Amino acid sequence: MRRLIADNLRFEHLEDAPVPLHVIVTDVLTGDDVCLSTGSALDAVLASAAIPAVFPPVHIDGRDYVDGGVVNNTPISHAVSLGADTVWVLSTGYACALTEPPRGALGMALHALTLTVNQRLAIDVKRYEPTVELRVVPPLCPIRTSPSDFSRGSDLIDCAHTTTRDWLTSRHPTTGQAALLEPHHHQ
Repeated sequence: MRRLIADNLRFEHLEDAPVPLHVIVTDVLTGDDVCLSTGSALDAVLASAAIPAVFPPVHIDGRDYVDGGVVNNTPISHAVSLGADTVWVLSTGYACALTEPPRGALGMALHALTLTVNQRLAIDVKRYEPTVELRVVPPLCPIRTSPSDFSRGSDLIDCAHTTTRDWLTSRHPTTGQAALLEPHHHQ
């Protein structure tokens, strides 16, 4: 993972990014979500990608960090505290139309995590709507695919691209023009 990120990162420090870049990570010991705005871009991005139980924590300035999504997957609060007056949210959604519970411990754990993430997003949207202009792109629904099932990934990406483009064009005609680009497929 380190080599993949290093090979593709175009700047060394967060403060050198072409646009202001703030990376949200979770402090392993305190459980706090932390906003990294300076320092090694490689370490910050690696920590942000450090999914617990999949990748090890990343040690930065005497602290160990993992993926910020553990406690704040959609960090609207950080965007607001950094002065944003318009916040775009690309929600990951959740399996909102399962006909039976996910199978196995991993499937159930991932499903529970997506439910928690979406509950937090709903609370934050309600909290920050009066403060900033929130543009929350609607997630796909109904989704009948478990978060641990990647077999329909390409179909879901295509569907998300289409529905997001249509939403952007209908709600934000000027901004929506950028959505007319074809989606990038990752194998």
